[in-house]
Amino acid sequence: MTDSDVAAVLTIAVQCLESEGFERGAGEFVEKVQDMRSGWVAQDLYLGDIRKSWRRGAVEWFTEGTGLDLFVPFWRGATPTLIVACARATREGTELVIASHVSVRGGADSNDAAPLLRRSWDALEQRFRADGVFVSREKLWKIENDGSPASQKVVRELLGWR
Repeated sequence: MTDSDVAAVLTIAVQCLESEGFERGAGEFVEKVQDMRSGWVAQDLYLGDIRKSWRRGAVEWFTEGTGLDLFVPFWRGATPTLIVACARATREGTELVIASHVSVRGGADSNDAAPLLRRSWDALEQRFRADGVFVSREKLWKIENDGSPASQKVVRELLGWR
């Protein structure tokens, strides 16, 4: 296993996520993870906008049932969500973790990222299996604060994400 294998896996994952509408972060998180020297490489991606979601969530509350929600300016935006894609080399191969963190600061309470993540994972699985790579997929409800860039503790400390 080489660092280039890990970087290639992460690049493929980020491309799949971007194809579903997630937007790549500015690069600050990538640099901070590298500075940790943990063996992980990572990329942050986003869906939704906290300011718009909060504002539209308040508007939605006032306009609910009025019929105004049929007009685009009154549509609720996507729930602000941070996606962390990270990879590292292990004895067994490359470990790829993709985790979502829904913001408590947005004005919506739905998980708009879930179907997009499922499609991304399906595309990744198909891509890697076509290349003859063994893929084991596991759904996690949370990631323990073990130093993984995808853990809640790390995203809170490095990005201030809540």
